[in-house]
This record gives sequence, C-alpha cells and structure tokens, in this order.
Amino acid sequence: MKKSLRSKMIALGRLGKRLGRDVAGNTLAIVAAAIIPLAALIGGGVDMSRAYMAQSRLQLACDAAALAGRRAMTTGAVDSTVRAEALKFFRFNFPTGESGSTTPPYGVTSFTPAVADGDDSAVVVTASTTVPTTLMGIFGYSSIPVSVNCNAKQDFVNTDVMLVLDNTGSMSEDTNGVQQNSGPTSKIAGLRTAVMALYDQLAPTQALLASHGLRLRYGIVPYSVAVNVGKLLPAGYLKLDTWNYQSRVADYRTPVYVGTPGNAVADGTIETFNSGTGISSSNCNKYAANQSFTGFTPTSPASGGGPPPTATWAYSWVPEWGWSGAPDNSGSTKSCRRYRYVTTTTYVTRYSASSSSAWTYKQASTANNVNPYDVSNFVAGNGVILATNTGGTMATLGTYNMQEIAAQATNASGVTNLTTTTSTWDGCVEEPQTSWTLPDPTALDLALNSVPTSDPNSQWKPYWDDISYLNSGGTPVTACPKQAARLTVWDRTTLQNYVNALVANGNTYSDIGMIWGGRLLSTTGVFAGDNPSTYNNMPVARYLILMTDGYINTTGTTYSGYGIEKYDHRVDGASYPGDTTDTNNHYSRFSTVCNIVKSMGVQIWVIGYGSGVTMDASLQGCASDTTKASQAANTTALIAKFQEIGKDIGALRLTK
Repeated sequence: MKKSLRSKMIALGRLGKRLGRDVAGNTLAIVAAAIIPLAALIGGGVDMSRAYMAQSRLQLACDAAALAGRRAMTTGAVDSTVRAEALKFFRFNFPTGESGSTTPPYGVTSFTPAVADGDDSAVVVTASTTVPTTLMGIFGYSSIPVSVNCNAKQDFVNTDVMLVLDNTGSMSEDTNGVQQNSGPTSKIAGLRTAVMALYDQLAPTQALLASHGLRLRYGIVPYSVAVNVGKLLPAGYLKLDTWNYQSRVADYRTPVYVGTPGNAVADGTIETFNSGTGISSSNCNKYAANQSFTGFTPTSPASGGGPPPTATWAYSWVPEWGWSGAPDNSGSTKSCRRYRYVTTTTYVTRYSASSSSAWTYKQASTANNVNPYDVSNFVAGNGVILATNTGGTMATLGTYNMQEIAAQATNASGVTNLTTTTSTWDGCVEEPQTSWTLPDPTALDLALNSVPTSDPNSQWKPYWDDISYLNSGGTPVTACPKQAARLTVWDRTTLQNYVNALVANGNTYSDIGMIWGGRLLSTTGVFAGDNPSTYNNMPVARYLILMTDGYINTTGTTYSGYGIEKYDHRVDGASYPGDTTDTNNHYSRFSTVCNIVKSMGVQIWVIGYGSGVTMDASLQGCASDTTKASQAANTTALIAKFQEIGKDIGALRLTK
C-alpha cells in the first residue's frame, strides 16, 4: 500500500533530523564540492611552472644569442654573419623546431627568433612562442604565450691599447724559419697585416667613441736588443754629459817632432868667388847652392844643430852675378858673390800611436785611464765624428777614445792621416741601474711608475752602437728598432706607414719590450701626462698585446739596453755566468715586469707567432689569464688572433 504524501514527508523529516545529528561522511560532500576549483589551482600551477621554466631557458638562449652576435660584429651593423652566429647560439641553448632544428623543449610551438640592429651598434634578439597547457585546457586555456627581448652591445669606455711587437732578426723569416729577407711572406710582413686587421676591427668602435667625446688610442713598442724611446723622454731623464762604453781606444806614446820654421834672415855674410875672374851664370848658381864645380869645393855645412827636439838651423845663399860695380859685369862670365840667409827651426814634441791599427779594446772610462765618451752632441741630434784609424799625432801623451782622436789628431802640415765616420743617434737607450737578484720590483729599471732623479743611476743613457766593441776586438750584436710611439689616436694611413717601416734585426729581449710597454701605459710614471685615469669624466681601460716569434735569447756578447753583459755585469752579478744563466736572469726580469704591469690594472694578451714558439710557462704566465695566451702558427692565424682580441677589448655586456 502506498504511503500517503503526509507519511512520506514525516519520514523525510525524521531522516533529516538523524542526518543533522550524525556528521559522519561530510568530507565526501566537501571534496565533491571543491574538486573543480582544486583542479584549476593545481593545473594552473603545473602549467605556469612549465611556462616559467620555458621563459627562463628562452631568456638564457636570447642572452647568449645577443652576446654571440655582438662578438661576431665587425662593421657595426647586423649582417648575415652576425645573424647566423646569433641564431646558432640561440638554437644551441633552445631548439626552435624550425627546419633543421630539433624539437623545442616543454612542447613549445616552433618559432623563429629575430635578430636586428639596435642603437649604438647593439644586437637585438626577440622571440615569441606558446607553451601548451595540460589541466588548464579544461577551463578553456589551451596555451600560455612566452616572449623574450634582449640586446647586447660593446660597452666601451676610453680605451688604450699598447702593442709590444717583436722586431728581432728572425722576423725576417717565414713562419717555418726559412729566411725571406723581410719579404712579403716573412713574419714581419704578416705582423704588419695583423696590426692593421686589429685597427680595422676596432675602427667602428673608435668612431663611436669619438662621437661621444671619448677616444681609442694605440701605442707601439717595437723591441729587439733595445728599444727606441730616448727622443720620447722628457728633459732631465737622459744623461747628457758623459758615459762609459765598451769601446776601443789608442795609446799615443811614440814621440814625433813637429818643426816650426822661422823666416829666413840675412846674417850679413857675403862671400865672393874669384872676384876678379868671371864665371858662368850656372856656376854662380851652384856657388850659391853650395854645390861643387870646377874650381870650387864647399867649405862649410848647410845645416846644423839638433837633433830634435833641440833647434836646428839651415842657411841658404842668394847669388849675385855681375852686380853693379863688380870687377867683371859683362859677357858670358861675370863676377859672382853670394849673401847668406839663416833659417832656425824649433820643434814641438807630439805623440803618435805605434801604428794605424794600434787599438786597445776596453771600456772608455776614467778607471781605465781614458776619458769616457762625451754624449752631449750625440743626444742633441748632431753628427759626431769618430776615428776609424789612429793616424796623426796628439799634442799630449795619453790614451784617447775614438771621439777624441777624430777631434784632436793632426800632423805638421795640419792635415791628418785619419779616416773617420759620422755617427748620429737613432734614439735607443741603455736602461737605468738594475738589480742582480730578481724578482725585485725596487730595481730602478723596473720602476715603471716612478721618474728618474738627479742620480745618474736612475737616468737613461744613449745607446751608441758605432763605438761599441768587444774586449776581444770583435763587434757585438747590435740593433736599434724603429722609434716607439706614445699613446695617440691614429688614422689608418698613418698607422699603415708606421708598421711598413718596421725592420727585423737583433736578438729577443722581451723583458725590455714589456718594461717599455708598461712604462708607456703607467698613470703615474714618466708619461703620466699621457695617461689620465679618466678622460671626459669616463674611465680608461688599458690593454697590452705582446707578440713574439721566439723565446728570450740573450748572449754575453750582445750590446743590449744593459750594455755588453760579459763586461758590464749589470744583470748577472760581478762575473759573467754564461749565456744560459744570463738568459734565465732575463726570464726572471720578464716575469717580474709582467706581474708589475698586471698590478697596474692592465689586461695582457700574449701571442706566440710561428712554428718555432709555443706557449711555455713564461709566456702563459705573462698573460692575464690562460685564455689570453695563444699561439699563431702562421700569418692567417695571427691575423685572426688580432681580430679576436679586437672583439674582446672592452666589456661586452647585455643592455636588456
């Protein structure tokens, strides 16, 4: 029987009361009610997390692409090379799914990044894509858009670049060591091309800096056994009076008597030959000359006195044949008489060397009883006359250097028998006093950040190869490269003309090259006026590039910026220890000066050029870090390395 409606309502009411009193099972109802918003919350978190990870990785790829593109830029504009390099780095870090690219991560839609020009030669990279959703799809959100926009530019400040360039004799060879006489396939020719490649690489930056009132400058130090910097030095830093050089001198000790004749004076003596009997004219002349003829025999000598240096005398007769009033003054025979004139000669004692090749090979110094060389005219740019033999005589007994012989030697007629040459200073220098024990940054030649005093030990001396000789009588290895260039803004033609004039000669003294590269960059030393730490209120970044085609190669018989070490002992101590130890001591100097330059805040690149040199510990240690030490086995590699350095100079940074 069916229950009435009333009965049903009563039953439902009772059920409701029981449910009100019993809370068991309520969670099910709550979960059922909350399942939809929970699904939206969890699904959104998962999908947004994937989108965030995709966005982060996309940004990293974008940054890498912008930096790579800017590094590849050589003309200041985005071209096909820049675009290809940027896209390569983008796709490496985030595959894009385009043709030729792998499937992108996180299931993102395939896309193509855009690479374009930005302001101030910046590279701008943009990319947009979508990340598909999972749970968010049930709420109508099938994908989440993501996009990136980044750019990079070369953040240049004022930039100073110092080129320390090996100009030694081996640079006249090709990169395999075959002599090319500095021809078009020689290393020196390759170096010229590489320097210009660096200039061209940085030319857009130079123009950009100039447009903002800033500057990019280059300085150049060609080096060999010495450096040519003397004419760049301010007044007072170069010794200007005398200096002791290993040379050759001559002893003038053999007496030579130079006569000083007086005038012939009539002494009043008159003699007549057979005054009443005439003689011929020719016999009258013989009579005056005190010569024998028939009827006459000379009765007295024509000279006397001496020997020199005691005065001597000589007389002469003046004939008169048929004088007025003579007993016989007509016809072919006449009377003959003679008047006597006396000339007295006094003598000056002068001195000659024993022969025209009587040289002694030693240092010209007061310690060796000979005057040092006077350098005043030499450094003033005047030609100095030097004797090439020992002809002539000296007024005073003594030992004379080549300069003094040329200036003082003469003979009785005033015409010297000397042969001479004219010597003019090229500008190379000998270094100030150094230390025998290194590393020692207090050595005066390594005091890159200080200036000389009145102490001659702290001053430079002119390098004078024309007077330099070995004590054995031979000539040392000498070389004076092209004059170094202080930091300046170059135009291309001027720089090309400069590098075209570089000459390969001499041995490898890399320590001297680095000393002067650092000194020309120092903000507090001799050239501080060139090197402010800021210019137009912007800082100055400083860089040094050392290029060498060989290892340090020194010998005791080389005339370098430290004299002839076998005799001068400025680097090795009181006695010469041999070429191997001498070279090792120069390596110690090289490492010391590299560290000094790095402590000045200078970034150093080191390039070994040619097949004969690799990056040994000394060259690697000189560079600012291992990435800045490299070898260029041939000219193509050298050019590429200089271009790469040009890209690296300055701080490459992301601007967005």
